Amino acid sequence: MKTRRRNYGKDRISILPDCLLLQILSNLEVNQAVELSILSTRWKNLWKHISVLSLHYRNFESVETFATFVSQVFSSRNVNTSLQALTFECQRYCDPDLLERILKYLFSHNIQRLDMTVTCSLKHFPLCTNFSYHTLTSLKLTSCQEYYRPSFLPVFPNSLQFPALTYLSLGYFTFRCTTDDGYADPFSVFQSLNTLIIHYCQLYNEKTSAENNLFISSVSLVHLTIALQADYKCYKLKLSTPNLCSFDFVGHPFQNLCGHNNISNTNFSNIKHVKIELPILKVTCSPTILFNWLVELALMESLTISSKTLETLNLIPESWKIGFSYLHNLKLLKIVTIERFSLPDGKEDFLLQNAPSAKKVILPGPTLKSILKDLINEEQILKKRFRYRHC
Repeated sequence: MKTRRRNYGKDRISILPDCLLLQILSNLEVNQAVELSILSTRWKNLWKHISVLSLHYRNFESVETFATFVSQVFSSRNVNTSLQALTFECQRYCDPDLLERILKYLFSHNIQRLDMTVTCSLKHFPLCTNFSYHTLTSLKLTSCQEYYRPSFLPVFPNSLQFPALTYLSLGYFTFRCTTDDGYADPFSVFQSLNTLIIHYCQLYNEKTSAENNLFISSVSLVHLTIALQADYKCYKLKLSTPNLCSFDFVGHPFQNLCGHNNISNTNFSNIKHVKIELPILKVTCSPTILFNWLVELALMESLTISSKTLETLNLIPESWKIGFSYLHNLKLLKIVTIERFSLPDGKEDFLLQNAPSAKKVILPGPTLKSILKDLINEEQILKKRFRYRHC
């Protein structure tokens, strides 16, 4: 009992080596790590050596307070400590000058992984094309829009130098068409890219009469995810991705899949895993085009679709009597069920007629109540941003 009393209250954490303490602090947000500096002299300057930072506006009373804290953090960090990763989130208006200073600091300190979600009135996101970031391997950028109108999406630069980049995720950006025939080609410069995620991005073409095409060219690309806005007729996709293995698509399939120069089979022969999700509340795509996608992706081994997708395919007259001679390699079919869109009785079996040994899995999806709740919350957030912008 005496031994227990002597050890009670002993600071066991502070006797840990610095490497373990820094790992603990790296799992906290920066403001929490700074607050711990008052515990003892051992902790006073420890946060200045953290190489993984997490900065979120939600922990501060105002944008001004947050901006001041961010500036102090970067000016107080140990100059010899490299910066491995940063998560930065400010869904209120972010000063473009502050944003540009942060980016310059990050790339001067050998940043490897960057996840940034910001709201700013920028025509061009401050990633200068003459910068070369040889250490960056993962980049996730999300541009939160105050008005949620396509014309306010910032432009993503066409010629960035990220030779080590393997993961790229972009949300709410504009790709500028640079050729007379309406092509945007922002990704071919990334020679090591393995995963590409494009969420609700658009194309801008000064020649409004020209056809817009997003050209995705990458020999190294393995995983591709594209989400298009449900109420916005977007660009056509042209792929030159011979090693693409998985393809996830959310939105309206309004065009036949094709590779560059309309060559399709050479681009899709290695795709083994496919997921196709149609918007729940509004569908404007042609069921025939959706059916053609299954033909183009005939060599897949796993397919994930929703009951809404099956319902759309069912709009083809006598579709389930068609002799479907594809999908011989299918091993797994996942069907995500959604309220109101009931699973057509046995109609999904036509996808398995050439792969009878394939496993079929029925998964519960989101309820309409939860979907409507998310839409209402999103609308409320947009109204708050609009009021803040005009107050």
